[in-house]
Amino acid sequence: METLAAFLDSAVARAPASEAVAAAPRAVVTGRLSWSELRAASREAAKKLVLAGAGKGTRIGLLCTNRLEWLPIAFGALRVGAVLVPLSTLWKRDELAHALAHADVQLLVTLDRFLRHDYLAMLREVVPDLPRPLYSSRLPALRRIVLLEGDAPGYERWSELPASVDDGFLDALERTVSPLDPATVFFTSGTTAEPKAVLHAHGALATAARGIAARLGIEPADAWWGHLPLFWSGGFVLGALATIAGGGRIVLQEVVDAASALELLEREACTIMAGWHQAGPLLDHPDFARRCLRLRKGTRADPELTRRLLGPDHRAVGCYGMSETATFVCAARSDDPEPVRLGTFGRPLGYYGIPRTQTFDAEGFFRTGDLGFVDQDGCLHFTGRLKDVIKTAGVNVAAAEVEETLLRHPAVQGAYVVGVRHPTRGENVAAFVVLRAAAAATPEELQAFCRETLASYKVPRCVFLVGETELPRTATGKVEKAALRRLAEARGGA
Repeated sequence: METLAAFLDSAVARAPASEAVAAAPRAVVTGRLSWSELRAASREAAKKLVLAGAGKGTRIGLLCTNRLEWLPIAFGALRVGAVLVPLSTLWKRDELAHALAHADVQLLVTLDRFLRHDYLAMLREVVPDLPRPLYSSRLPALRRIVLLEGDAPGYERWSELPASVDDGFLDALERTVSPLDPATVFFTSGTTAEPKAVLHAHGALATAARGIAARLGIEPADAWWGHLPLFWSGGFVLGALATIAGGGRIVLQEVVDAASALELLEREACTIMAGWHQAGPLLDHPDFARRCLRLRKGTRADPELTRRLLGPDHRAVGCYGMSETATFVCAARSDDPEPVRLGTFGRPLGYYGIPRTQTFDAEGFFRTGDLGFVDQDGCLHFTGRLKDVIKTAGVNVAAAEVEETLLRHPAVQGAYVVGVRHPTRGENVAAFVVLRAAAAATPEELQAFCRETLASYKVPRCVFLVGETELPRTATGKVEKAALRRLAEARGGA
C-alpha cells in the first residue's frame, strides 16, 4: 500500500511534463497544470498549511467547487498527514454547521461565495463574532478560516499565506505518514436526518483508485470529464484518483449545463464519463447531434443511454458501491474472466464520531441497507434499497431529513417523502403532505420553505397535498411508502 502523496508522485514520475488537470468555469478551460506543476502546487499548499498550524491528524475542511486549486490543496493536506474533510458547496447553513461540528474541522479553507450561496453569511449566522478569533461553542474545534478568494475584511487569504518551509522538513513530515493513517472524511446521507462521516485511510483510497482504473481501462490518452463534484467520494475517488492512477487527464467543470458541457467535452476530447444524471440533458440538447464527442469509457447505466452516449464500441462496467466502500466494492465487465478473490483481509475505519459497535455486527459485517441477490452464475444483482434513501442525480437524499424539514412548517401536520423513478436522474424526490386543520399552504410555498434550509437536490420536485385518510397504510398502521411511490408515479411525480 502507499500514501496518497506517494500515489500522486508516482503518476508525476511517469510523465512530468504532460498535462494533468484542466479547469473550466463553464465551457472554456481557464487554467491548466502539468503533472510536475500539480506536485509543486501540492507541496506549496502543504507548506502553507503547516505554517497555518496543520499537521498529522489535523482536520482540514475544504469548501470549494471544481476549481484548479482543489486538488493541490487536497494533496497538500494529505502530504502532511492531515485529514481532508471535503464539504458540499450545495449545503445550506444548518447542513454546513453540522458537518463542521461533527467532523471536528479545525482549519477551514473556503470560497466566500458561489452563485446563490454566500458561505461567509452562513458561517456568520453560526458564529456571529466572525472574523474575530474563533471560540465558538457550536464549532469548538474550528480555529482558523482562510478564504480562497474574496475581499471580506478581517479574514486570512490563501494567496497571502506564507510558504517558507524547508523542502527537507516537508519531506520529513511526509515520511511520518502511513498508508494506514486516516486520509479523508466524506459525508453521506443515511436513513437519519444527519449525514454520516465516512473515514478512509490513504492506502484504501489508493488501492480503490488503482482497481477502478484497471476495470475502466484508463490510460494516459484518456480524459475524465469532471462534472461530479470533488467533494463527493464519487468525484474524488471514482473520478480524480482513478484517472490519476491510469495516468489520464482530469478536466474539471465548475458550473454544468448541457450546452457548455457539450462544448467542453468536444474541446477537451474527454473519453471517460461517470455520473449518469447528466446523460439525459446532454442527449436531449439540440447541439448533441452535431458535436464530435469521444466519450467511450465509464460506469454502465441504462443500456440504451450507454450506447447513445458512449457509442457502440464503448467500455462500460457494471459496478456496486457506496461512499463507505470508497465507491466501487464490486466492478466487472461482462467478459471479465477473473474470479473474485475471497478471504482477503482489511480493516474498515468506519464512521467518524460513531462507535464501531454501531456500524458493524458481531461478526464484523457492515450492513449496507441494500437489497439484491446472487444468481446461479455468481453475478450480483442490485434490486433496491432497504433503507429510506433516495438516489437522485447520483446523490443520496435521506427521506427523514426532508420530512423533518417539512414538519417544521407551521401548516404541516404530516410529511412522507419517497423516491419516484426517473429515466435519467434515477429518482426524483416527491413529498406527500397532510396540512393541519384550518391551515393553508401551496405546494410551491412548501418547496420554497425547503429551499431555505436544504440543498437544492433535496428539495421535492413534486409536493402532493393529501388528507390523512388518503395515505396507504400497512396492517400495523404504518404509512406504506411502496404504495406512495406508485401513487406518485400515477400522479405524474417523475
